[in-house]
Amino acid sequence: MSKYMRSMKGLIDAVDHVGKNFISINDMSNEQLLNLFELGKELELFNRSKVDLFDDRMLALMFFQPSTRTRMSFQTAMERMGGNVIVEANPKVTSSVAKEESIEDTMRCVSQYANLIVLRHYDEEEARRGAESAECPVINGGWGHWEHPTQALLDLYTLWRRFGRIEGLNVAVVSPDMVEARTGHSMAYGLARLGANVTIASDSDRRTPTNIINRIHDDLGAQVREEFDFEQDSFNEFVRGQDLIYLPGCSAPAGAKAEEFKTLMDRYFVRYETLKDEAEKGHKVYVTHTLPRRKGEMDLRIDNTEHQLHFRAILQSVSIRMALLASILGL
Repeated sequence: MSKYMRSMKGLIDAVDHVGKNFISINDMSNEQLLNLFELGKELELFNRSKVDLFDDRMLALMFFQPSTRTRMSFQTAMERMGGNVIVEANPKVTSSVAKEESIEDTMRCVSQYANLIVLRHYDEEEARRGAESAECPVINGGWGHWEHPTQALLDLYTLWRRFGRIEGLNVAVVSPDMVEARTGHSMAYGLARLGANVTIASDSDRRTPTNIINRIHDDLGAQVREEFDFEQDSFNEFVRGQDLIYLPGCSAPAGAKAEEFKTLMDRYFVRYETLKDEAEKGHKVYVTHTLPRRKGEMDLRIDNTEHQLHFRAILQSVSIRMALLASILGL
């Protein structure tokens, strides 16, 4: 084994997650997450090139919901490391799920082909049953309204790369509907655990589920506060005191529910003028959206300024997902 490969193996071993599932952001300790970030930083060298680490391994992508970034970045990450990928992007139509095969049988079969599976599913409980039936490790690629841990992972990593830390940062997770904001749930867990000052801003009738808040406070020993029912002016005053505004968006397909979300989101609209004014005072506020986003969710002028992190996160999503795959597959 070359000196470089020994160094890479040491970084992978430090994460201490070989052969394990990654179902929740809470499946790794704070130390493991920070070691994973260090591994991701090392693998950034290969975001646009290739290193042959896993030419004998197979990754299966099972996506029961539409995806652009999660599916393509996992595929890119595996192929950048010399690995192989099976993609099932519409299993309800093109797999035996269309013939009423159970998720348990599907996952047990797919795990005979693959060394690792990324599963996205519209139903959390069904996804859990599938993961339990698999005979190889499984990564949660977004399950129901529960959690989307790898999206939170890449956003935490992007924040860590920008500031060199997460501890002590003021971060707001913002959505009128925090009940169904699975990425917001995962991000709130990760931020609070890693020492950020976290505020969840939402409508009071769609606040974060109590079990998530209780787990942050009671089980994880971390802190998070909630604020409710902003209007656009009061929200932009609130924005001034933050280092990052985190927008988990709406996962609903086009239709009435998505239209309702856009209307509600107007009260949580981040104005470019607010960010510009704060920057002139010496305080830079960043904004990131998990994407996809819909017209009216945010001021699009932010995209072409130094305040946005969402497009910066796309490339960094490859390196941190490379790190996650490597930490589970092992060398």
